[in-house]
Amino acid sequence: MDPIIKSCPRCGLLYPETVTTCPCGFDLVHGNAASVRGVLRRRGRKHIVSGIVLIVLGLFGGMAFLPIRMSLFFNIGSYRIDLGLIIAGTIILARGCRILDRPWTEDEKKRRAG
Repeated sequence: MDPIIKSCPRCGLLYPETVTTCPCGFDLVHGNAASVRGVLRRRGRKHIVSGIVLIVLGLFGGMAFLPIRMSLFFNIGSYRIDLGLIIAGTIILARGCRILDRPWTEDEKKRRAG
C-alpha cells in the first residue's frame, strides 16, 4: 500500500502523511502559514534574548563565582571574562537572527510590497 502524499500549495514539495509543516513555513494541517510564522518569530526572539543574556553574563565574569570551573576564562588585570559563555551566546544569537531573517517569517503583505 502506498503512503498518502501531501503537497505543499506554496512551494509544491511532496511529503508523507505524517509531516505537519513544510520547511517553507506552510502549515499542512491547518492550511496556513500564519501560525507557523508566529511560532518561528517567537522562537527567534527567544534565541536572540537568550544569546544576549549569555554574552552579558560572560562579560561580567559568568560562572567565575561558582565553585566549579566549567568554562574558559581569561583575565584582563583584575577583570575576568568567561569566553565560553560569550561564544555560546554568540552562536544562539546568530541562530535567532537566522530564524527571524527567513523569508517565511515575514508577513505576505510586507514581502509583496518590498
